[in-house]
Amino acid sequence: MGIVVIGDVFIDIKGYSIASYIPQGRNVGTIAQIHGGVGRNVAEDIANLELKPTFIGLVDDDAMGEEVIRKLDRHKVDTRFMRKVPNGMGTWLAIFDNNGDAVASVSKRPDHTPVEYIL
Repeated sequence: MGIVVIGDVFIDIKGYSIASYIPQGRNVGTIAQIHGGVGRNVAEDIANLELKPTFIGLVDDDAMGEEVIRKLDRHKVDTRFMRKVPNGMGTWLAIFDNNGDAVASVSKRPDHTPVEYIL
C-alpha cells in the first residue's frame, strides 16, 4: 500500500530556560533543533508503520534541507517529489520557561508556490 502526503517541513528551534525565565533578560538554558512540520511528521510516522509513504513537499536549498531529506530517506519515505528551493521550509522558534511552559514563539512560514509545479 502506498500513501501520498503533501505538506510542510519546519525546523523547530526550542529553547529551554534552566532558571526563572526573564523576558527582557538573558536566560541560560538548552537549545534543540528538531525536524518538524505536520506533513513531514505524518510521512515519517506512516513510514514507521511500514506503509511506504511518498512525501510531496519543499525544503530549503541548503545543508539543513538536505539533512531533512536524508533522514526521511533513512525512514524509507519516498522523497523523489521533494524539491530544494529558497524559503522552502518554515521555522518555529519557541521559548520555554523552567517549568516547561511556552512563554514566546515566532513562526516563519514557507513559500508554497513551488508545490504547484511538483503537482
